[in-house]
Amino acid sequence: MRGGAGAHVKAAITPLVTATVLPAVLRAFRKAQPEAELTFSEGLLVQALPGLIEGKIDFAIALASPQDLPYEIEFEPLADIDAVPMVRTTHPLADAQDWSQVADAEWVLNLSAGSQSMNLVGWLRAQGFPAPTRILHCSSPYLILDMVRRNDLIGYGPKVLVTDPQVGVGLRALALQPLPPTMPLGLLTLRGVPLGSAAKKLANLFRRELEARLPTPPRA
Repeated sequence: MRGGAGAHVKAAITPLVTATVLPAVLRAFRKAQPEAELTFSEGLLVQALPGLIEGKIDFAIALASPQDLPYEIEFEPLADIDAVPMVRTTHPLADAQDWSQVADAEWVLNLSAGSQSMNLVGWLRAQGFPAPTRILHCSSPYLILDMVRRNDLIGYGPKVLVTDPQVGVGLRALALQPLPPTMPLGLLTLRGVPLGSAAKKLANLFRRELEARLPTPPRA
């Protein structure tokens, strides 16, 4: 939370960040702040929001619907994230192309508030498509990926994870159409509380790398 020697930055980051830009961010941050201490936690909103409000973390990089965030939280969109239904390569529905084909399948979803899966379910109902009814609930993105990899379950998550050559081993995206709109990935901070110099440096590096690598939302 401070800058320079003895600085300690605490941030919550979503798994898609660890699979894309975190290595470059860490290299640059270590070069600029070699003595700073870093603590990362998983950037699920149900954990990140209380952490920000209670002062336990400096910032979060997470998926969120800005209109659903509490007033105390500021949200800066950094990238637009596509999500896809996914299965293991040997799943009997691996070639499904229509939502009706997966209506009776078993899904593993994170249905916590503000999640991509909650957006999926709401979107399916709004579009008149059958929403999943057989659901195994799981809040961990990496547990979901591994359960899908080892079982005949359908998951839902960021396309960048499913197609990653390391994270997505044994997985394939379903070619279902249409798909829900993208969801913004952004920087979450506590309104009115400026970041310390080390935390600001780290947040700027995340901003730079994400905007260089992933599709960016239109600026207002």
